[in-house]
Amino acid sequence: MNAANSPESKPLSLAEQAYRLLEEKLVTLELPPGSLISEGQLIEMTGLGRTPVREAMQRLAQQELFKVLPRKGLLVTAVNRASLLHILEARKPLERVIVYRAALNARDEQRSSLAAIARGLTISHDSFEEFLRLDRELNELLDLCSGNPFVSAAAAPLRSHCRRFWYFYRQRMQLSDAISADSKLARLVARRDYNGSQKASDGVIAVMERFVASVDRLG
Repeated sequence: MNAANSPESKPLSLAEQAYRLLEEKLVTLELPPGSLISEGQLIEMTGLGRTPVREAMQRLAQQELFKVLPRKGLLVTAVNRASLLHILEARKPLERVIVYRAALNARDEQRSSLAAIARGLTISHDSFEEFLRLDRELNELLDLCSGNPFVSAAAAPLRSHCRRFWYFYRQRMQLSDAISADSKLARLVARRDYNGSQKASDGVIAVMERFVASVDRLG
């Protein structure tokens, strides 16, 4: 079950809905890096009002997915290899906290869901879209299990940048290592192996670091 749709989740505010819609469009490159877009276009795109869209815009700008250009609009930021290395450096200790707490605190039904995600990953047959869906579902469930909204909130925008990098270079991506790393992490958390989970989390980051290093330069 997707953690975002669990019974424990609170109804999303309009601003949160706007944020999630726009974040998805940025991550999946529907809003391409380097493109210029207006506030009005974003309002039309989301079908939501000016106030929630503006709040979402400001949040995404703080996360460096948009750059505000006065009197011109919003510039979708470039996918930057050097920035990704800094992002991974910041993300690594946050993920260690999340998986440690998740392994300690997850309830039996959550552990069953983690095991199901691990199985789903192993039979995803190198499908990029399926991998990204399960990767996101895994992160959301780990956040829910960890019970620390502050560390989850800190990790969320870093994950967005990582997913956008996957999408940008998807034609050069070898999925097998990423699938294996995610699946191992989900299994270890499900087994309450908090020390092994932290090592597996480092392994997930290491896969991303190797992928970033394999990219010669941004296109």
